[in-house]
Amino acid sequence: MITETEPETTETQTTRGRVYVIDRGRPKLRAGQGLLTGLDVVFRHFRDALTRKLEKPSQQTGVFTVQYPEERLKLPEAFRNFPILLYDDETGHELCTSCFQCQRICPPQVIHMTQARDPATGKAVPAVAEFLIEYDACMSCGLCAEVCPFDAIKMDHEFEFSTDVHGGLTINKAGLNRPISYYEKIAPTFWAEVKDGAMKKLQGNMKRRPDLIGVAPQMIDTIKAKRAEVAVAQAPAPSPSAPDSAPTDKAARLAAIRAKAAAKEADAQPAPSDDSAPTDKAARLAAIRAANAARKDEAANVAQTSDTTSDDKAARLAAIRAANAAKKAAAEGAPAPASDAPPAASSTSDDKAARLAAIRAANAARKAAAEGASAPASDAPATHAAPASDTPPAASSMPDDKAARLAAIRAANAAKKAAAQKQDGNDDQ
Repeated sequence: MITETEPETTETQTTRGRVYVIDRGRPKLRAGQGLLTGLDVVFRHFRDALTRKLEKPSQQTGVFTVQYPEERLKLPEAFRNFPILLYDDETGHELCTSCFQCQRICPPQVIHMTQARDPATGKAVPAVAEFLIEYDACMSCGLCAEVCPFDAIKMDHEFEFSTDVHGGLTINKAGLNRPISYYEKIAPTFWAEVKDGAMKKLQGNMKRRPDLIGVAPQMIDTIKAKRAEVAVAQAPAPSPSAPDSAPTDKAARLAAIRAKAAAKEADAQPAPSDDSAPTDKAARLAAIRAANAARKDEAANVAQTSDTTSDDKAARLAAIRAANAAKKAAAEGAPAPASDAPPAASSTSDDKAARLAAIRAANAARKAAAEGASAPASDAPATHAAPASDTPPAASSMPDDKAARLAAIRAANAAKKAAAQKQDGNDDQ
């Protein structure tokens, strides 16, 4: 156990006064022992410098150098070198409002700024247009950061600014700007203390800044790109292309072709007698008018692709009415029973041929109507679905529907006239 002895004090009288000698309990070094003790200290430090590294402040010997620039010591948050300006990472707006407080407080007067103005009205805006700091004359006192009411100017940790160009140390606003995330990384505690107040003040200043005034120069292109993306996303979707109505047009053309074929087949029948001529002529006229109505519907469908559903409904309605007119003409054109004698064999065959032509025209019209009704349901997209039963047809289909009704009425009148003439002929016989 080591015990500490009290030093002994002795008093000696000399000619110049009293001398106090303090005995610390150490043996006196004699015959070069002091030299050996000093060399021991030197060799011990030399050995530790090669084999031991300082890890704690309490250690007195060891390697304490850093292999700069590969190794760097961590700087404390309070370290200050030169001022920088902060801007928001998301919006790009600078926290500086050009209040000129830092310019007034700067002892060497190395801060110079210009306030931004609204280009439309010419009034001052709470934003800085240009900001210059002469780093070569800055004394890094940090007064500008302390006096800033918006926490827009802070002291940076960067110190490697050696250069042989004197003017290169005059930094403009683009060189001074740093994102808030950068300062939060080097001084997290300091920024956490002022974050809420600084961001609240920034939101109020942003409302008074028109367009891109007050945005950091390096963020202008990014903000414009984001605005372009938002505009493209909000643009209306393009309307469906015209080829969607191709199945409906094809069905209308097919109905017209079949009506033409029926008319040609009716024309190819043998010439009837004088008594059956009006009935055969009425049947051919009904078939021709049905073909004309189908052709007109086809032209309307090609010209107006946006109203394909209404036009298709009008074409089907015209085909159905033409079929009904042909049926009625065939029914009314049937031979009435003779009062005295049966008709001749030639008139019977001609009347049969006329009825057969009318029946074929009715079948062709009915088949065209059935195919025209089934084609849009299987092929047409959902955007061209048929309208509800209580919805009136489009205005563009009204003229076509009127023409179809007119054709049906004319066919019915011709059939009635032919039947009346047939009856008069039978009565005369």
